[in-house]
Amino acid sequence: MKARGGFISVVCLIVMAVLMVMVLYLEYITGLEHLILNSTINNIQSYYLAEGKIYMILNEDKYYCNQLYPILVEYFRTMPYSRSPRDIIIEKEDLELGDNVDRVGVAIIDRGSKKDLELMAKSNFNGLKTILKSDIKLFNEIVEMEISVLDTDSIEIEYKEKLKDLLLNVSKKINIKNCNKPNNIYGIDLADFNNIVLDNGGNNNFKISAFRDTMLVPYIEIFNDKEIFIIVRSSDEYSTNFFIGSTDTPNQIIKLSGIIYVEGNITISKDFQFNGIIIVKNGDIKINHDVKIDIKGVAILDNIINNDFLENPNMFYNRHSVYKYGIYLPGFIETKIDSIKIN
Repeated sequence: MKARGGFISVVCLIVMAVLMVMVLYLEYITGLEHLILNSTINNIQSYYLAEGKIYMILNEDKYYCNQLYPILVEYFRTMPYSRSPRDIIIEKEDLELGDNVDRVGVAIIDRGSKKDLELMAKSNFNGLKTILKSDIKLFNEIVEMEISVLDTDSIEIEYKEKLKDLLLNVSKKINIKNCNKPNNIYGIDLADFNNIVLDNGGNNNFKISAFRDTMLVPYIEIFNDKEIFIIVRSSDEYSTNFFIGSTDTPNQIIKLSGIIYVEGNITISKDFQFNGIIIVKNGDIKINHDVKIDIKGVAILDNIINNDFLENPNMFYNRHSVYKYGIYLPGFIETKIDSIKIN
């Protein structure tokens, strides 16, 4: 029988052609999977680069203290006429190789009656662009509870420790020099005085007189700003009493806004209208007979025993005042990320 050489050659060609097609297909699939894998890796990397910018802004001092915090101060101190916040600029040395997007958008958004922070971060890694939008709680939940008087003894148990932590934070870090306080807010930090009196000074001025038992004449400052940031610190040697109004002068109403922080007792001796934040630590608040008060904002008290003040109907929670002046107090801004999602 003769060998079928031609038939075998045809079969070999067919087999080789099939093998070639299979090799080319496998090469194509491998290349496609490689491209998909690289794209996935680049996409993930692009996501993490954008996310990292958000965490960097919230956690690194050079971005939080030098850029984000001043932006928040500028926005809230000019409410309700605030301009849109400016972008945050990421320094080149903090950008990953291949990512040249150095701006993060900042927005203050309404969540019901509250204000939250929105950061929009972008990245461009090997041609893959990612845009992330983060929703961030801005203020400590304690000061957003819409309670006009927060007292460590009367607050609900679940919030007691958080309120104590806030008071401790404020007492340790409160400062009028490094809080971005604008020049139109009068600020004073007084320590180791027995008695301090804030009163009308005539000609639309106000006067602070500080007394110590060892002083022959009091320390006096006169100012005409309607917004104040007053810190009164006590010591082991002196028990401090802070008087709003003097019984020795005519009962002219005192109208002010801002922050009053007192380590000691407060006595309100004149009609008093105030928009802002009052903090009393290791002391009490007394309102003299026939004196009328109208306080809008929040009062934070530590172990106060005067129930008349706690239950005073002329204490009103006011979110606008809490936001406007809380930005100058440590612990009031407490950023917490609610969500980060692709825009």
